[in-house]
Amino acid sequence: TGASVHTSLDAALKKCGSEDCQTKQCVVLELSQTSLGDVHRALADDNSAKLGITIVAAQGPITQMEVLRALEYGDVYVAAVEFSTSQPTNIAPWLCEANSYKAGPSVVLFVESAAVKGDDEWTPFSYDPRRETEGKSVFIAEGPRIRKEIESFVARDNLLTLVATKTIGTAEEAAENSSDLAQGMGEAAKTVTILYTSDTGHGEECAKKVARQCRGGGFASSAVRCGTMDSFDVNTLANEPLIVFCVATAGKGEFPGNGRNFWGKLNAKAAELKDACSGVKYTVFGLGDSHYWGKGTEES
Repeated sequence: TGASVHTSLDAALKKCGSEDCQTKQCVVLELSQTSLGDVHRALADDNSAKLGITIVAAQGPITQMEVLRALEYGDVYVAAVEFSTSQPTNIAPWLCEANSYKAGPSVVLFVESAAVKGDDEWTPFSYDPRRETEGKSVFIAEGPRIRKEIESFVARDNLLTLVATKTIGTAEEAAENSSDLAQGMGEAAKTVTILYTSDTGHGEECAKKVARQCRGGGFASSAVRCGTMDSFDVNTLANEPLIVFCVATAGKGEFPGNGRNFWGKLNAKAAELKDACSGVKYTVFGLGDSHYWGKGTEES
């Protein structure tokens, strides 16, 4: 496939960030909590688009949750596959498919058959955003029994798909119905912007989970944007058909550091934006702490 293989994740990531990088930069890692942490760190890097990660597990127990979480990073190919060291013939096709994915990084977990022998909940699966253009499900789980963590994932995405289809509608349906409501719904189906503010990172994590569910449940991957509130231009609010705010609190119920500027600008332009944003659809996901400062006092 023309891909390059590196001896470390850092080396592969460094090559991905170079100007002359044209092909997939691959690395093979042994499954461990440390390697999984390194994978997530790499996927969050702005230079990870051409990164190809292969994770090999030779012994159990096997958890697939961290591999599933790779979907939160957007345009990424993810698969979990069983193989046998005595007959590793099914490895090459999966690697070729992963390395041919050009829209973003790829992560493939290869698990030795002996490591999941007797584990009835082991579930091979693949997530390929390219299937979306073919009208197919981007997430496919195989096997007689589905692991609970994957079953939960599929259930959430199926629910979101149902909501996106029946509640938001599609652009095509909007074209057939000239009412303002239908047109607004059609526009909302085109893009979704998810803005978060968080000091500890929990709000960011929740926002990325929402983004992943949107990408897997009815919205085109390229139409889902996720970033901090401060990175968003308040003046363009009126141009957004659908916004999801994931808002945490800090101190005495204040905005975290990466959302204060947005909140200040929004308040300063409230009168100006009131009419302009009348057609913007939005929802707020609030995050609080039961042990917040001052609980039980007169100031709380």
